[in-house]
Amino acid sequence: MPTFLNRSWRRACLTLACATALTQFGIAPAFAQTEPSGASTQPDGIDLIWQQHSEDPNLCWRDPGSGARVLCVAGGFDRLSLPYFHQNVFTAAGDLMLFTGAHGKDEGYYLLNLKTGAIRQISDQVGQHLVVLPHRRCAIFNQGDDVFSLNLDSGQIRHLLTVTHGLLDQAAGFGFSADESKLLFAYCDQLNATMKEVTAKPAPRDQHFRRVDWVEAYEKMPRHNALYSIDIDAGELTPLFRDEDSNWLGHVQGSPTDSNLAIFIHEGFVSVHIKNRLRVLDLGTGQVTMPRTGPLEQDGITHEFWDRDGRSVWYDIGSAGALGHLDLRTGVETRYAYGAGTDRTNRSIHYAIGRDGKWAVGDGGQWGNTWLCLYQFAQRDPQTGKVPIKHLCDFAPTYKNVNASYIEPNPHLTPDFRWVLFTAHLKGNENKVYAVEIPATAGAGN
Repeated sequence: MPTFLNRSWRRACLTLACATALTQFGIAPAFAQTEPSGASTQPDGIDLIWQQHSEDPNLCWRDPGSGARVLCVAGGFDRLSLPYFHQNVFTAAGDLMLFTGAHGKDEGYYLLNLKTGAIRQISDQVGQHLVVLPHRRCAIFNQGDDVFSLNLDSGQIRHLLTVTHGLLDQAAGFGFSADESKLLFAYCDQLNATMKEVTAKPAPRDQHFRRVDWVEAYEKMPRHNALYSIDIDAGELTPLFRDEDSNWLGHVQGSPTDSNLAIFIHEGFVSVHIKNRLRVLDLGTGQVTMPRTGPLEQDGITHEFWDRDGRSVWYDIGSAGALGHLDLRTGVETRYAYGAGTDRTNRSIHYAIGRDGKWAVGDGGQWGNTWLCLYQFAQRDPQTGKVPIKHLCDFAPTYKNVNASYIEPNPHLTPDFRWVLFTAHLKGNENKVYAVEIPATAGAGN
């Protein structure tokens, strides 16, 4: 099994391992004197990376505006990245995080130990649609028509199945059921061909325009879209739902608590055609329902994702300048407003919900918002729905650098809720994985 060979990181991993051993024997290492600002006073792996590289301004610094600690989680790579914001990257035990790293054209999957800060390469194979099944402690990815499982402890790669040609090439990411028995994905006819056609055009200076061109082109093309499941143990492919109205399907996600439920979307944007995108799928019966009905249907929503309770869903309501929470059992929606009227300057693209739903982080990128934002739900005004917002990290280098490889940051919260991790190019033109510390005051009430 290949290992991470950068010498400085080998020294760092050895230092961190020694520090962990000393702590276990009651001997505090010198760098443990600086306590993190989160709830825990025991240094975690990211704390230890900070302490190891705090004198290197290319890897560690404090945001000039917020004072929050910001660090690149791994030096010595040309590029680093995490998957889409609702694609899990952590084990259930909270000890490992999977990411993609590259040296030149050589890519591989790497693990960050969230307890010690050590990094090791787990695979020199990479693919599409990466997601971690937390209790199985494995990652799922595909290469073309072939689907693979990667054991995060042993590094063993197992071929699961070969699907019908082209289904995964046109797919929109893997979801999985709560019992981790099934993979879920949407097949979107001509999706890849349309993307290649649009991206072959001369690149605009603003990468967001490329996305608009793509959606406009896609809306004009005939589609035959469907949802599928893959039985992970049996290696069987099963059709779940076929859309007869030529809607572009995506964002398939299994409920984190109910193995029979999933959500997906009829993709689209408020500026195009589809507003009420959210759908609920019963995996047992194949029945599809539309949970947002009545007046709620008039609001344009985007970036839908499950709450941890598996019974409610979050989404952005750009037309209302708010993040919405919908209880699927009662149909009651609660809004957490980050703007008023046409003021949506604190809007984000993707969100991650903090401990007990008392706060959230968002990665900016909308209406001139160049900040990683902290949304204080616990201090919501009951009359207006407005929530206080704190700026944690300036994303201007990501959103304003026209020479950089653009990618949306897609925030992921560590299992202990102390750090938010994301992909960005805060230094230079290449994407890296960064961590920003969540303040200890996050979630405090009025």
